[in-house]
Amino acid sequence: MRFLIDEPWLVFMTVCIALLLSSLLGHRLALSTHINDDSHYHEHITGLREGLFVLLGLLLGFTVAIVLPRFDERRQLVIEEANAIGTSMLRAEILPEPQRSKTLQLLREYVVVRHDFATETLLDRSALNRETQRTKALQVQLWQQLVEVMQQSQTPAIATCIQALNDTIDVAEKRLAALENRVPLTVWLIIFIVAVFQSFATGFSLKKRFWFSLAMTPLVIAVVMALLADLDSPRTGLIRIEQGSMERLYHDVTDAKSEAR
Repeated sequence: MRFLIDEPWLVFMTVCIALLLSSLLGHRLALSTHINDDSHYHEHITGLREGLFVLLGLLLGFTVAIVLPRFDERRQLVIEEANAIGTSMLRAEILPEPQRSKTLQLLREYVVVRHDFATETLLDRSALNRETQRTKALQVQLWQQLVEVMQQSQTPAIATCIQALNDTIDVAEKRLAALENRVPLTVWLIIFIVAVFQSFATGFSLKKRFWFSLAMTPLVIAVVMALLADLDSPRTGLIRIEQGSMERLYHDVTDAKSEAR
């Protein structure tokens, strides 16, 4: 089911078709039983339909409240990581040789790895694990360089380098956690079940076939659920996390490397 949620267009198509069929099934059942001919039953069915619609609206609103802050967090963490890496590169300039050259070289490689992390499709767990291992390997090497410097001298300047590198490592883990922090599948399942019942009740409450009512509710619900899936999916869909800060840092590093050659 996670594969379905990761593709917003599949969410739209699946939900729209399922709800439309549910609505048609409800209407066909109502016609065969003639239940809406009794005004008392019709009133109760209409009340049930409206109650389910309110419940569905609350569930969708609850999901919006979950998805939007996480989307903003992922976008903000891109900026924070680019700033943290840039600060680490600036402060690495004050390190003594040979640690200065080694650290700067490792940081350049680190920028490339983190750029790949931002631009690669990492919904596949194996790809995500591969990029994470590359990140952690470089973090260990960078930390070893600063440990060597600390063993030689402990100055306030070196302490600032350590703090900058520590921030760089921390924000990388925050980005990974934000990438994995998704709306639980149980929430999606509950929304879908309530939407199916609401569409069924809509069709069941109609005395005559009215295609606008039968199709409009499933269509609107499918659009909203696809939008939420798009916001919740960090790598697919039409709405993407802007990588401008990381792109600029990547181009600065690659341009500097080209000039050095």
